[in-house]
Amino acid sequence: MTMLRAAARITLPDPVAVLRPLCEHLVEHEAEVSEADGVTTILFGDSRAELRTEPGSLSVVIEAPDLARLQGSKFAIASHAVEFAPEGAALTIRWSGDGAEPMLPPDFRVLTVTGVEQLTPRMRRIRFRGGELARYDSLEALHVRLFIPPAGLAEPVWPMIGADGLLQSPPAEQRPAIRKYTVREIDAAAGTLAIDFVLHDDAGPGSAFAARVQAGDRIGMAGPGGRGLKHAERYLFLADETGLPALARMLENLPMSATGLALVEIADAAERQPLAMPDGVSLRWLHRDGAAPGSTSLLTDALATLDWPAGEGSLYLWAACEHAAFREIRAAARQYLRPEIDAHLVVSYWRAGVSEEQHAAEKRKAA
Repeated sequence: MTMLRAAARITLPDPVAVLRPLCEHLVEHEAEVSEADGVTTILFGDSRAELRTEPGSLSVVIEAPDLARLQGSKFAIASHAVEFAPEGAALTIRWSGDGAEPMLPPDFRVLTVTGVEQLTPRMRRIRFRGGELARYDSLEALHVRLFIPPAGLAEPVWPMIGADGLLQSPPAEQRPAIRKYTVREIDAAAGTLAIDFVLHDDAGPGSAFAARVQAGDRIGMAGPGGRGLKHAERYLFLADETGLPALARMLENLPMSATGLALVEIADAAERQPLAMPDGVSLRWLHRDGAAPGSTSLLTDALATLDWPAGEGSLYLWAACEHAAFREIRAAARQYLRPEIDAHLVVSYWRAGVSEEQHAAEKRKAA
């Protein structure tokens, strides 16, 4: 296999003091770290980085099988060197070798709107066309980051990877808003995908984009990320509108022999939409009927009425909803699910009364 190669010398007043927490942090993110003869080796899957401390600098050489993994490894090393460097340190990074010129991130795609479909009064499906979409066609990583340009901007400006290996953001007035969404449908061979957007009265960047979108509009996409469907004998799904697109995609990809239950909170009966699923999976819609999103306990009340039988095969619990419901569902999962038999993924997609940026910051701090 032909490997791509990049090298850098990162100037640091005390490189040893930065290398240690850098390695510890990457181990927490599933990198493999070893040291021999003064060389620290970090393995990111098929990518390999060798780091040496020198007086006043950290020498880095990275090899990877493709540009995406090379740039990902460069970013991991460079960004954490910046993070762990002493405050005010004069730090410079410049890469040579493959991928040294400024470029779009390898996992970044520009999507063009091809059509819009109104699924329900509050749910709109937008269809896109883009190139090289195979990496996004996964049930194990359902989510992407969308880069939504400011309204009225004649030509979108995208983030670029600079010569230092770090992400360079556009000027504030041109900077896209970044929001996480779920790939609802994808045909990688045809270069098409669809994403469902909830339309809100107090529209954020994603909802506002969906409300005004026209064919030919462009947005950016990066990813994929997150976790998704796991194999089990039985399934229990819980979601509100924000989690419905991910839930719908998982339901239609379950094996035909699957059994389980899906509980879905929506505004009212008009928000129901047809969902494909195996005959052994039941669907129960929970209507707020005028109550504000995030103000009810419909999901947790429904969960409390269920039995948690043991000995009927493994159970996979998946939930995506508002933060208060998330906390109760996660607590129930930890109490009732059986270690080494059952599995769960319970995620807070939003928090009532808190902006998406604040909510994301809270989750990062908790993590």
